[in-house]
Amino acid sequence: MRRAVTLTILVVLGIALLQQQGYLNSAAAQTPAAAEAFVDVSRQAGVTHNRVVSLEMAIGQAWGDYDNDGWVDLYVTDPAGPNTLYHNNGDGTFSVSPLQAQVALPAAHSAGAIFADYDNDGWRDLFVANWGADNLFRNEDGKGWVDVTRQAGITDNRNSKTASWGDFDNDGFLDLYIANWSCYPKCGRPMEGDADHLYHNNGDGTFGDVSDYLGGGLNGAGFVASFNDYDNDGDLDIYLVNDEFINGIGNKLWRNDGPGCKGWCFTQVAGEAGADSRLFGMGLAIGDYDNDGDLDYYYSNVGPMELLQNNGDGTFQEVARQAGVQTPNGIGWGAVFFDYNNDGWRDLYLAIADTTNHEDIAANKLFRNNADGTFTVVACNNQASDIRMSMGAAYADYDRDGWVDLAVGNMDEGYRLYHNQTGLTENNRWLALELVGGGPVNRDAVGARVYLTTSDGMTQMQDVISGSGLGAGNELALYFGLGRQTSADLTIRWPDGTKQVFTGVAANQRYRLLYPQQGNTGLQPLFQKAATPQIQAQTNASPLILIFSLILVACLGVLALRVSVSGSRLILMGAVVLAGALVLALVVGQGPDAKLVNLMKQAGARPPTNPAPPSPELVKLGEALFWDPELSGNRDIACATCHHSLKATGDNLSLSIGTRGQGLGELRVKLEDKRDFIPRNAQPLFNLGYVEWKVLFWDGRVSGTLATGFDTPASDRLPSGLDNLLAAQAMFPVTSRDEMRGDRGDKDILGQTNELAMLPDYAARPIWKAIMKRLLVIPGYVELFRAAYPDAPVDSLGFEHAANAMAAYENMVFTFEDSPFDRYIRGDLAALSPEAKRGAALFYGEAACASCHSGGLLTDQKFYNLAVPQLGDGKGREQPFDFGRARETGNDCDRYAFRTPPLRNVALTGPWMHNGAFTTLEAVVRHHLNPAASLQGYDPAQLAIVLQDTCQNQPEVLAAILATKSDVASEQTQLSDQEMQDLLAFLNALTSPSALQLENTIPASVPSGLPVGGNLENIPSGQQGN
Repeated sequence: MRRAVTLTILVVLGIALLQQQGYLNSAAAQTPAAAEAFVDVSRQAGVTHNRVVSLEMAIGQAWGDYDNDGWVDLYVTDPAGPNTLYHNNGDGTFSVSPLQAQVALPAAHSAGAIFADYDNDGWRDLFVANWGADNLFRNEDGKGWVDVTRQAGITDNRNSKTASWGDFDNDGFLDLYIANWSCYPKCGRPMEGDADHLYHNNGDGTFGDVSDYLGGGLNGAGFVASFNDYDNDGDLDIYLVNDEFINGIGNKLWRNDGPGCKGWCFTQVAGEAGADSRLFGMGLAIGDYDNDGDLDYYYSNVGPMELLQNNGDGTFQEVARQAGVQTPNGIGWGAVFFDYNNDGWRDLYLAIADTTNHEDIAANKLFRNNADGTFTVVACNNQASDIRMSMGAAYADYDRDGWVDLAVGNMDEGYRLYHNQTGLTENNRWLALELVGGGPVNRDAVGARVYLTTSDGMTQMQDVISGSGLGAGNELALYFGLGRQTSADLTIRWPDGTKQVFTGVAANQRYRLLYPQQGNTGLQPLFQKAATPQIQAQTNASPLILIFSLILVACLGVLALRVSVSGSRLILMGAVVLAGALVLALVVGQGPDAKLVNLMKQAGARPPTNPAPPSPELVKLGEALFWDPELSGNRDIACATCHHSLKATGDNLSLSIGTRGQGLGELRVKLEDKRDFIPRNAQPLFNLGYVEWKVLFWDGRVSGTLATGFDTPASDRLPSGLDNLLAAQAMFPVTSRDEMRGDRGDKDILGQTNELAMLPDYAARPIWKAIMKRLLVIPGYVELFRAAYPDAPVDSLGFEHAANAMAAYENMVFTFEDSPFDRYIRGDLAALSPEAKRGAALFYGEAACASCHSGGLLTDQKFYNLAVPQLGDGKGREQPFDFGRARETGNDCDRYAFRTPPLRNVALTGPWMHNGAFTTLEAVVRHHLNPAASLQGYDPAQLAIVLQDTCQNQPEVLAAILATKSDVASEQTQLSDQEMQDLLAFLNALTSPSALQLENTIPASVPSGLPVGGNLENIPSGQQGN
């Protein structure tokens, strides 16, 4: 007994020693971030630059393997420029097809597109719906395309939006329906829309117009129609979504009643079926979302969407509200049903262009199927919650990993490719099936139905449908999620009634099944990508902890096995263990700073990386641009106005005052009451040139690296040639109306019309071009640009060259590494005072500040909702609120979240937080210790008088903020008064002496001759801005 007690005491002493030295602390440890459901991989995949700037529809995204290499390719349309055919390289990337020019149609006003093998030759052809003559391209064995529209007999020349294929008479050849909208606005607003067309495939490469089979009523401004078997009778019916903006005749449902009626019988039954909704119908999704064996319809609208649940008796009931997919304030466009998480229930994706009230974030919606008839919005970790004006959506598993991906079309922004990464966190299984028709069945097997049953008794049903989404063509392969099931039974019903059954089909495999003829009766397993790797648990344990753990385990093993050892030997063993721990501790770190040094190392507090120094000529150009108000629309504000050397590269205001303001810092005022405050606090510019920076701005709207590319509000229209992230950031303040550009109708300080303000908001490039036009008529700038860019003709220079110069200037002039903190992490252990060291131990230890303010930048560059009060004018159309990161991601859980700010020179840069809500550094610290209580007890009296009444502290607002509040490690930490002072001492030790001596960085003049730094003369009254 005494042996065990003695050994236990020794082990405890060893652990205590290591704890004292800081080796068992893990101050910066955090729970790994959840994987994104979908990630935008457009740039990495090569799906870029596919859109000419225009406010036109982006609805044409067609998936299809045009060269039969086993990898699905992508075709996208552009009404204002050439369409693009992407070839899937089979490695997760795409390249523009060498056959691109043959199907580009640069002069056409293209909308929808879809692949289909209309001639059953085994090669998928391409149909493009245009405003004007449509185009049918015959696929020449994957080696070329031939436009056969005229010889095929397709004469449609209206404003076509969507084309759909289906063999309505089961003769083995695909027929064609073209949904035409209206000639609006070219022809005013007619009472009727353009007439749709139904074409019958004659089987010889030609088509006949059989629109009269549908009995008239085709002038309803159709956006999308689809062939589908809604009544389970084995033949294809047609459902059409009409837009009441032009003609409120309602949606149409034609039941296929077979041959007769002077050709073929279709009966319009939308009214009796309950499917004749009159709305601004645009998109259509078809699928059996409730797994009851029949097809349901979901269509978009301006306002509440509708979900028609199939009752199984030829009628439908509208259940969107009950199902949670109504989205009453959304302006919806494309929609698709697909099982994104492979749980066996089809989820729903809705593309949203705007909101009906134009006052909230217009984000696309991914609805997860709850398997009980209801859906839940995936509100977090989903980059497919696109905030752009989305219109089109189509799915395909382009990398064949079993998880279905998305292509989304955005008005003016081009097409985005979203990779499904749910497999990183979900272990659900899947099964993919490609059906290939033959003999009496069309080659694409459109109209075939597959039932999949798993051992838990659940049966799923999917049909091969060619054309259901707005303007889109989804991949024709069928994807079934199996949940945790390892196999399934399949029943295939071919369009001609032939039936096949397969049992025990293994999961996580892609199969091809040919129509059963001439011995083709078995499933063919196809190559698929290796399984998506799963996230592995991470550990922050140091090698010392691992070594000590092994020793500890060995000692405990001795006790557990009750080895027959004398008491003295057991004590000796314990002594050896303790001595080993002491030696290891002393080797790793000696002296009183060992614990702090180790804590800092765990938090990644090491010197960041400086980029290569720029040329002096580039810095000189950047200095002129940074201080010159010529870059602003009204010529009254410069970058330096809000980032002034005398104000620690900020302005010491809670919220900055942009154009039409006067004065510097706390004395700056708005000259016009109608002008809004800039809704965000001006962040300081210290040390922003480090290579490690990946996210800038409070909401992170500029991110990325030179190697991976930059994500910005300009998307693909961001010019190439930017040197770094700081340069990318410098492109955007000049485009902001409340910062530098001004409002329409403004006159500049010279009395001239502000031409920058007259340009549209959605196009940044014309603004940048106009600024360069201003600069390059000034001789001083021509000389500076020539010196900075001696190898480039002046007339070839763009604003990206100016941005590079400003970034070079900011990096060279405002990067300081002489703070006590910087000296300490470089090895000068005497740089921090005893108080600052105690504060640093709190910062990296018990107070857990380094859980977010980590690394050499003192920020993890992530986003948190710290329950900061809402004040000021608010951001964008969500005024008076600022939803922060959610304005960029569209994810509801990102509302009120902002990027962790860096802390160098933090003591100089108040007021603090994204809107300057706190006016003392101690108040900021105390807020972090209990954000909820601080929010609820916030006193706006600490603000400038002009901001006090803007504080949104109504109970419902506080509740909304707290609903998405982040859990941070510093919460509920209790600090004594002395500990608070120590922590503040450390924060003050982040101040560089050089940052206090910036007077000599102000130039005497700028090339334009305008006042240096803008209109900075303080108003004599001393009226404060904020």
